[in-house]
Amino acid sequence: MSTIAIAGKGGSGKTTIAGTLARVLARSGREVWAIDADSTPNLGTTLGLSREESAAVAPMPRSILHEDTDAEGKRILSLGVPPATVIEQHAAATPDAVKLLVMGRVDHAGAG
Repeated sequence: MSTIAIAGKGGSGKTTIAGTLARVLARSGREVWAIDADSTPNLGTTLGLSREESAAVAPMPRSILHEDTDAEGKRILSLGVPPATVIEQHAAATPDAVKLLVMGRVDHAGAG
């Protein structure tokens, strides 16, 4: 499985590039998981969902994370379940078969 991450300054087109790339890859027959980690998630609309459908995608619950410490006593987080289970339970289907996950939303200032 390959992983691609898109990063950059605000307003630089990250969501557009990520959504377009995800759709092209999915249309070519690849299994694509798209994760929207933006504090104002809009990847769903780029993937072909309506604004209402995109807003209805529930963020992944924090309860799927397992907290532990490494050998040096540093805090580490990992998934408490296999990634395929996260997809099965929390991903939203999109028109091009991209599986969309939303990391979380900021409801008000200081909430994130």
